[in-house]
Amino acid sequence: MNTLELSIIESFELMHENLQQLATQLLREKPRCWLPCSTTPHQDLATLYTDIWYQDGHDGRETRSQWGLVGCSDELITQATVTNQQKNTFKAAIQRYKKHTGALPGELLQKRSRILAEKLNRTGLARLHLKQCYRLLPILENTPSQVGFSWYTSGRSIKKLTVAQAEAMLLKLDTSQPHVQIQLQSLGNLKPGELLAQLQPQVPVMRANAVWKGKAHTLRKARNCPLPILFPLSANQPFPEHNEPDINPPEKRQRMERRDLQINPDPFLPSLRIHRYN
Repeated sequence: MNTLELSIIESFELMHENLQQLATQLLREKPRCWLPCSTTPHQDLATLYTDIWYQDGHDGRETRSQWGLVGCSDELITQATVTNQQKNTFKAAIQRYKKHTGALPGELLQKRSRILAEKLNRTGLARLHLKQCYRLLPILENTPSQVGFSWYTSGRSIKKLTVAQAEAMLLKLDTSQPHVQIQLQSLGNLKPGELLAQLQPQVPVMRANAVWKGKAHTLRKARNCPLPILFPLSANQPFPEHNEPDINPPEKRQRMERRDLQINPDPFLPSLRIHRYN
C-alpha cells in the first residue's frame, strides 16, 4: 500500500472516530437545542452529524439536510472543531489520491479500512457519501442574540450563451431526431448577436441569519444551514430567539428578478434548458 492510500485510510478512521466521539458527547451532555419536529432531538442530532453513508433509494448527488440550533459547552465546541479539521484532512487526502490516479478510492476504502468494513457489514449500506463526509459542521464562535431561518428558493445558475454556442451544443445531440431539428430551425431564425440563457435550477436551501446585539452596534451574519448550528452557551445564558419556518419550501420563487435581467420562463431550446431574454 502506497503513501497516498495509507493517508486516505488513516484520515478516514480519524474522521470516523471523531464523529463518534461527537455523537457520544452529545448524548451524554444533552445540550439545550431546538430541532424541528423531533421528539428525540439529541439522538437525532447525533444521527445527523454522523451521517456519512449512502442510503438505499437516495439520490447520491444530493445531501440530506436539517436545520436547528444547539447550545454547546466549551468541550462540545472543541470536539466539533476538531471533527471539522479531520473532515478537511480526509477531503485533502481524497483529492490528492484523485489528482494522482484519476479515480476515487472507493474500493480501496472498502477493502482495506477495518472500521469501514465493519460499518458496512453492520449497516448494510453500500459506500461512503463523500459530499456528506466533506460537509463541515456549522459552528458560531459567539452566542447569537437571535437567529432567523428562511427558505432561499430563488437559487439557480444562469449561463449566458451566444447563438453559435447554443447551436454547437444542439449539434452534439442526435440531429436525426425531429425535436432537435425543430430546435435548430428555431435557433436559425434568431439574430447572431442575441444572447441566450441556460438555466439550471438549484435545490431550495434553508438560510440562517444570526444576529448579535451589542451596546454600540448590531452584527448580522447569514449562512446556509444544511445542519443544526452549534454555538457556545453557558448554563446562565438564555437560548437565542428564533422563528420556526415551514418544514417544506414554498413552491414559488420569493424574489422578483431585476427587470433588465428577466428571462422568458418558457424554454426556447427545451433539450438544453436554454431560454431567451424578454
